[in-house]
Amino acid sequence: MKSRLHLSFATLTLILLVGGCKTLTISVSDTNPPVFSFSVGQFAECCDHLAFLTVSEVPDEHRDRKEARIIWQIWPISGTDNSARGLPKITYGQVPPGFVQMVPEAGPPPRLEEGKVYEASGPRIEVPDAYVSFRIQNGKVIQISGK
Repeated sequence: MKSRLHLSFATLTLILLVGGCKTLTISVSDTNPPVFSFSVGQFAECCDHLAFLTVSEVPDEHRDRKEARIIWQIWPISGTDNSARGLPKITYGQVPPGFVQMVPEAGPPPRLEEGKVYEASGPRIEVPDAYVSFRIQNGKVIQISGK
């Protein structure tokens, strides 16, 4: 009886840990320019940092990430808290304190255009859930997919 109780407790603990171990995720506001927010599961420790944020234009006819063109990319400066809990909300085209813009090399990124498909993401290998696809429709952001 005692071993069954231990097994049941261990199974329940494992389910709770796995269910709460969600990596970094990105959400997007409905405003244009979009504002990106970040969150993470309660028990995630290894995959809760954003090494960089990329916004790409995804050709509508392909919808293939391989065909995507990076239009804006920012990286945290060494020493910046880039954990989910330390990340600020990031508005497209506005480099927050503690970050540096890598793409484009100079000047602001292009304006987001009506009807085009975009994706905001972190490095997919490190934070596989950190992406969101969206389009601009009637001047607002419409989320297509993401976690």
